[in-house]
Amino acid sequence: MKRFFMVSVFLIFSLALSVQASATKHPYNYTINVEVNSVPINFGTNSDASPYIDNATNTAFVPLRFVSENLGGKVTDWNKALQQVTIESKDGTVIKLAVGSKIAYVNGEKKTLLVAPQSPVTRIQVPLRIVSEVLGAKVDAKKIDGTLNVNITTSN
Repeated sequence: MKRFFMVSVFLIFSLALSVQASATKHPYNYTINVEVNSVPINFGTNSDASPYIDNATNTAFVPLRFVSENLGGKVTDWNKALQQVTIESKDGTVIKLAVGSKIAYVNGEKKTLLVAPQSPVTRIQVPLRIVSEVLGAKVDAKKIDGTLNVNITTSN
């Protein structure tokens, strides 16, 4: 009887924790579509990480590789110890970003970002709008039926 009581208490406690965990809002939203010059980007096959929206800051993040391959920029340096990346645009603009830091350097000039680049799993994710605009692109974003649709226009 004592064993039955202990198992029952354990199950009730476990159920209470699982209900509380499921009621907690997930920190990321993955309903985002991105197009560059009206061409859809399939992150499932063209990237090793998916874009997402950080619900806490309402910021769309994309994999760093997306920036280098689709917006004419390229990663010129990665400092693993500092978690800092350097991106160069096709016109020579140099951007330095560090994971977790809201400070970026554009051509050596200090800029404060609204949100810092992240590395939630294994890949560096950067704020879509700021990095795209620094690389010379125009960003148009609209939320339709719970999905963020982003069209990025470059001068290519």
